[in-house]
Amino acid sequence: MTVSFGGRAVLAALTMAVGMTAAHTGEAQEGVGFLATSLRYSERMLDRQEDVTNKVAIALRARQSGQLGINKITFGGRFLGTVIYENTNTPGKFPILSRLPPTHTSGTSDTYGVINDISLIATATTPLLTAVVQGEYTEVEYPGQNDIQLRKAWLAIGDLDRSPFYVAVGRKTVNFGNFASYAPFTHTHSSHYFWAQTKDPLIEIGYITDRTELALSIIRNHRGNRVISSPKNDDHYTNYALNAAHRIPLANGMGLKLGAGFLRGTIYDSAIAHHPPGSGIDRGWNGAWDVHATLSGERFDVMAEFTQTTDRWPATDHKVSALTLQGRYRSEFLGRPAVYSLSASHGRQGASGTEWESMSQVILGMEVAVAPNVTLGAEYLFNDGFVPLILPRRTGDAGVQSHSIILGAKLTF
Repeated sequence: MTVSFGGRAVLAALTMAVGMTAAHTGEAQEGVGFLATSLRYSERMLDRQEDVTNKVAIALRARQSGQLGINKITFGGRFLGTVIYENTNTPGKFPILSRLPPTHTSGTSDTYGVINDISLIATATTPLLTAVVQGEYTEVEYPGQNDIQLRKAWLAIGDLDRSPFYVAVGRKTVNFGNFASYAPFTHTHSSHYFWAQTKDPLIEIGYITDRTELALSIIRNHRGNRVISSPKNDDHYTNYALNAAHRIPLANGMGLKLGAGFLRGTIYDSAIAHHPPGSGIDRGWNGAWDVHATLSGERFDVMAEFTQTTDRWPATDHKVSALTLQGRYRSEFLGRPAVYSLSASHGRQGASGTEWESMSQVILGMEVAVAPNVTLGAEYLFNDGFVPLILPRRTGDAGVQSHSIILGAKLTF
């Protein structure tokens, strides 16, 4: 087994990352004139593992706390690269999530390196406006997509010091569910099945306080990125999402966060399980609902999330659901801040005994902050079941099991 050219590039980046240091902690904004950087803000806005669906709240709270200055343009960026070793008991079938088919071999094992993404983000602020533009380069794009993409472009009207209400318009992740993953690099079944992203602009109306987040998103009837779709995709704005989260303070500095959400239109509405077309197929609305809870202490977080479609998916004649249970503990490794995590998730879309019934995944993870802007991570993954959500009745194989090891680095400014 050999590591491809991409893998050597990633290994070089890892070596360079270890030697990097930062002159500041990133807690506050730094810059000259109207140009600035904020490391902690960039870390949260560019993180796909946590704070997945509520980026508007992150940005508006950053304004309020001073991480974002008013009348400034704040720049940030991130490099995320990984080296992946996979082994499967069935040639050509690798059920690891967050990886696309072109990255896999036809054999039973493989080692390769990829640039997951190189992202750049710019945030411009005025007394009432916050504008965000984010682009990226990736080597794991979906077939047919460009490797350079405009991922987000939205404008929010609001200032939490004046009012808890805001309005946002643009291309962004839909505010539905939580879908956080405590693992360093790999998604859970919850996010793999139900993470909703738009290609067309949506309208989000929300309410944010120190403990509460509420959002209503009005979505255009088009096939979006990932899970978004509607029966006719007729350009009307009749698809929508509702999301709510509230944090309850507990004794000994702990807190309990409870959340729930609903999305009206998903891709699980057609017998054709391959990017359903906008017309010509008799489809109806098949929404999804979500509940989640997170118990947090000074050093730990424990989370549970469950999401399910409201009706059966015609492609499998069964409701689609995902369950995630995970926890993490903040400590040290060789004197550096470290996070240890365990994540288990399960996705189901078929009747008991079918080859396409379900998939399961368990991840042991570790991340170490070797410098203020550099994090190294490692994962061990066990996957059980192979059910691509494209043509699951044809491609599903319940007997597939795989073991994977992922090493990677995140560089952020």
